[in-house]
Amino acid sequence: MGNKYVQNRELKNAECLAYMLPYLLRDGGYYGKNPDVSPTLDPFTMTMIKDAPRQDNGGDCGVYALKFIEYMSSEENPSFGPQDIMFFRKKYAVDLYFNKLSM
Repeated sequence: MGNKYVQNRELKNAECLAYMLPYLLRDGGYYGKNPDVSPTLDPFTMTMIKDAPRQDNGGDCGVYALKFIEYMSSEENPSFGPQDIMFFRKKYAVDLYFNKLSM
């Protein structure tokens, strides 16, 4: 998110997701499968994490997003970078092939 135009565009996209996610969770059956979670259609809150790992190209955003989610859901500080992405791609491929991808 190098310049102001990109930052504003990305923040607008994230704001849309904050409103959409509760509906996607409801319609996707998440609340039915997780009765301990109170169903709500309130928008999610957003927090910008300025020191999050950043990709250095235009093609690794999916891997970065998945790894960031994994780290944040385990309450660990994200500690990876461009040098780790090829390993993660290969690991995801192997895990998917052997049906061992855990989320």
